[in-house]
Amino acid sequence: MERKSLGLIALLVLLSGCGSSGDSGSRDSAAGSNQQPTANAGADQSVQVGDTVALSGAASSDADGDTLGYSWSFVSRPSGSASVLSSATSLSASFVADVAGSYLVALVVNDGALSSTSDSVLVTASESSNPSYSGTGFLTQGLATTQVTNLFAQGSRVAALGSIDDEAQQSWVVPGANAYSSASLPFAPDLYNPYVSGHDYADADAALAALDGSEVVVVDADGELITAYIFADNYFELYVNGTPVGKDPVPYTEFNANIVRFRVKQPFTVAMLLLDWEEHLGTGTENNQGSANFPGDGGMVAVFQDASGATIGVTDASWRAQTFYTAPITDLTCLSESGQQRLSTGCSTSAPSDLGEVYAVHWSRPDDWMSSSFDDSAWPLATTFTNATVGVDNKPAYTRFTALFDDAEEDAQFIWSSNLVLDNEVVVRGTLGSADSGSGGTEEGTLQLSSKAVKADGILPLSATCEGADQGHSLTLDWSGAPAGTQSFALAMYHFPNPADAPDYSKAHYYWSLYDIPATTSGLDEGESDIGTFGINSVDGQQSYTAPCSQGPGDKEYSITLFALSAPVGSLSLVGSVTDLATLTSTVAPYVLESASLTLIRERYNSNEDLHVPSAVADTCAAKSAAFDAYSDFVSVSCDADTFSVTSQTQLPYRSELDVDKPNVGIRSWIGRVPIPETSVWSLPIVPTYLSAPASNINIHHPIGISVDGIPILSYIKEGDASEVAQLGQDYSDRDTLILGEVDQCGGHAGNGEDYHYHAAPICLMDSHDPSQPLAYMFDGLPLYFGTGGGVLSTDGTDYGGGRYSELNYLPQKVKTGERPLDACNAYDLNGDGSAYVYYSTAEPPYAIGCYRAQADQAASVFAGPHWSEERDLAWSGSQVALTDDDTLTFDGQTWHFIEITPADGNNKIASGDTALILYRQLTATDADYDPSANCYAFRYRLDSTDTAGSNDTTAVHCR
Repeated sequence: MERKSLGLIALLVLLSGCGSSGDSGSRDSAAGSNQQPTANAGADQSVQVGDTVALSGAASSDADGDTLGYSWSFVSRPSGSASVLSSATSLSASFVADVAGSYLVALVVNDGALSSTSDSVLVTASESSNPSYSGTGFLTQGLATTQVTNLFAQGSRVAALGSIDDEAQQSWVVPGANAYSSASLPFAPDLYNPYVSGHDYADADAALAALDGSEVVVVDADGELITAYIFADNYFELYVNGTPVGKDPVPYTEFNANIVRFRVKQPFTVAMLLLDWEEHLGTGTENNQGSANFPGDGGMVAVFQDASGATIGVTDASWRAQTFYTAPITDLTCLSESGQQRLSTGCSTSAPSDLGEVYAVHWSRPDDWMSSSFDDSAWPLATTFTNATVGVDNKPAYTRFTALFDDAEEDAQFIWSSNLVLDNEVVVRGTLGSADSGSGGTEEGTLQLSSKAVKADGILPLSATCEGADQGHSLTLDWSGAPAGTQSFALAMYHFPNPADAPDYSKAHYYWSLYDIPATTSGLDEGESDIGTFGINSVDGQQSYTAPCSQGPGDKEYSITLFALSAPVGSLSLVGSVTDLATLTSTVAPYVLESASLTLIRERYNSNEDLHVPSAVADTCAAKSAAFDAYSDFVSVSCDADTFSVTSQTQLPYRSELDVDKPNVGIRSWIGRVPIPETSVWSLPIVPTYLSAPASNINIHHPIGISVDGIPILSYIKEGDASEVAQLGQDYSDRDTLILGEVDQCGGHAGNGEDYHYHAAPICLMDSHDPSQPLAYMFDGLPLYFGTGGGVLSTDGTDYGGGRYSELNYLPQKVKTGERPLDACNAYDLNGDGSAYVYYSTAEPPYAIGCYRAQADQAASVFAGPHWSEERDLAWSGSQVALTDDDTLTFDGQTWHFIEITPADGNNKIASGDTALILYRQLTATDADYDPSANCYAFRYRLDSTDTAGSNDTTAVHCR
């Protein structure tokens, strides 16, 4: 297929991304500049004779945003084919592949004035190799070749692995590919295991008492301890939110039972691979029940309990179960499929007489089957089976723990796919726990919608507009409290240009519509495109999120609404390619159990105009204070006759809850410091006194200004000595803190006084900051505005800004054109006559300012922060690390702040494959080391984060 380069596509989207004043929902081109549209006929396909081939031109595009017309035609067909195209002038078309061979179909699109060049899709149709089977699986016949003779020599049955090829020479592992021999998935401790001395416990309490905590797998560092009790016939692998947490140590027999313990936040997703082992590989049979070719059966039961011992989930009919290997099959006509249901219930379960004639059916297991984001909504519900059917009432591994598995009030049931005997490789999935289990969630039936990307100010993040990376991504969302009976969700993001039109959705502009979101879903990642079905948007008519690009004065109001529906996935009879907002909302209306909305505001400036550029420098107390008004929770301001003072309440930054926004995250060269909150005061002149020309006058040691959220800004240059002055024109790339990887994604880190500060303009403010207001004031009294920033700063991919912005450019037009460039200080001459200057940030050094353009008493402006009475150990982790998380956790009954540290190449402090933690908290009067006359902190240095008991922590207390 024809493909434009990514760079050109990005340019076309960028050029079409920002319209005129107001939010028209269109991308207008200048008169006479219409561009040729691009056809995209979709990916090539392979089908079988008799299949209906679906074609879509949804990936076609027009840089001007014009409505497209579509024209499909056959370029060639196999000899003898009488196939015709249906809906040949629509977005989607189809035909029946009536004979074997190659079908080449062309697509041309037209924007009303110009036609695209032709793009084609190749469809290859082949005869079914076995006319008696028409399902989606792959057939093998006879015995497999043994590849591994026995995984576990102690077992009473041989646990071998084999391989067998289907008719297309595709190889399959039988009874199923597994991680038994992989160290990445730990063996589960035993409740009962006849092969391991001392693991023959009388009850579950005795087994738990024998554990030392080293077996606990950490999914979430601040998660709750969960214990799973599992009995499987024969083998299981357990994953929680995609993390491998435990596997069966006995793959075949004798039967055993296990404990798996892990830390995770509720709710969480459990995914389990289940294998019914076989002795005659490739046929699903074993020596049993008096038969040499007996089709064995499976079955698995599990109970999940929280740290208090309360049961939070059991295996039952609410789980999903899908089969990936069915055998033995002696008559292929017994197999059938209905959607995702792979049915063998009509097949014989008798022992076959000739294994060479036995068929098996295989399906590929999805790569992300264990992921919490995997959509299993189309999978069949699990089938439950009695103890007697599974045959466990004579097995000590089960009967010793019936009080656990067969609790009268919370009875766990054996589950499998629909055929306990013939289905040999099965994946089951379930979501357990509740959002209100100590994690601040809501009660069922009180639907709540939130976004970690949205700050307390309720402003639509800039990254979700057309100025974000890739012209904007949909927001990350979380929800909880779905009412009883919820079977799916729908979602919409929209804006009423005339608020009086609400709630007439036919008059709204809409950017995001989604339906058939599975009921098990509790949120969407940023830019998520694989969950649910997209309707179209009103910007370009595509089935995607397309960001708003509204401009002009005043706040625009955007709503994101989530609907909890009683309608199951697939039952709404909607076609995404023609489902607009009005159609979606009217269709779901009868099924809405409850809805929740986020209402966000945004005033957006056209960066190609100068409405955001100041006309003068603030020179009164009131005018300077205005820049700090939006951050009054973080700073306060005061003035005397000549001086403007800023009090930072904590000297910790204003960030969203996104991982990339967390302080420290993204640092690749760490000096071992942590951000300790402090109240600090900074001062600057109200009226600036301008210098005649740029001069080398910045001391690298001292801060150079204070941001509007109360964070000091320092030069980007790594300090040489306390008296060094930054020299204009000198290359400091070898001491550039950003290039060296010493700052986080937002441009800051904690310094020698454990004080958080920036080394560049704070780009993390830009998700909600008004670009017509300063980002900071420098100590000469001049404001710093955001100009450019947000790109990759080094060849190894340090992405300053967390990747949310491809490029932001609010520089004045005269700077962009070169008529009035920034000077060496990064100062802009407002009037062109030297009478007034403001600073603009840049994506290149000096990032903030390179020198003062007005008189500054830099040393006198700087807060003299406290220091430890005894220095901390900064060498325990090494500097060659990556800081990957910054959060809180509960340890020993106390809340601790922690920073997660991943070793990089060359690190010899942290073992390869481990992550380390530094934990710290302020001491209170209840602590033994508390000193009422000092500010004291406890520190724990942990080289292995899985040591949740902290048995090997190095501990210290430091006061300041």
